[in-house]
Amino acid sequence: MLRKLTSDRCHRLWPLTSRQWPIWLVLLAGIVAGGWLPGKVIVATSDSLDRRIFWKVPAAPGRIAAGDYLLFRLRDERHFAFLRPGLTDNDLLVKKVGCLPGDMLSRNRANTFYCNQTALGTALVQDSRGKTLPEFHFSGRIPADRYFMVGTNPRSFDSRYFGFVHADDFIAKGIPLL
Repeated sequence: MLRKLTSDRCHRLWPLTSRQWPIWLVLLAGIVAGGWLPGKVIVATSDSLDRRIFWKVPAAPGRIAAGDYLLFRLRDERHFAFLRPGLTDNDLLVKKVGCLPGDMLSRNRANTFYCNQTALGTALVQDSRGKTLPEFHFSGRIPADRYFMVGTNPRSFDSRYFGFVHADDFIAKGIPLL
């Protein structure tokens, strides 16, 4: 009896047939997912990574490992021109963690960076348009709360040029989907 009353009330509020209800539910689910999903999926448009689509999860400071993809904002305006025209401090970057706090970071004379003697990549002198790139010079243990971020493309604009990223600048962790 209760089911019949509830069903009658629903039909009075939303006069839908039994064939229209599934369509309405699919549309409602699409609207809910459409409002929620864009905040959870990140699409990287740069070719500096081997992955393009990421599922966004919280970046817990004590649970960041080498190789994790992290989303962050670059704070130093001097570097915006090298990333892409029109980049602002509101734009997110996605890079891999190449070296963690406490790890040994070194750079040889050929501008190749190493983390604990594992090569991370070579810093270029000029970008593809011939502009001189900024240089990051550091050798030693990475300070607490600082991370050396790298792209998977040899031409990626990453920590080889802009230096360490502070843990406070991380927005989220990206789990690669594609």
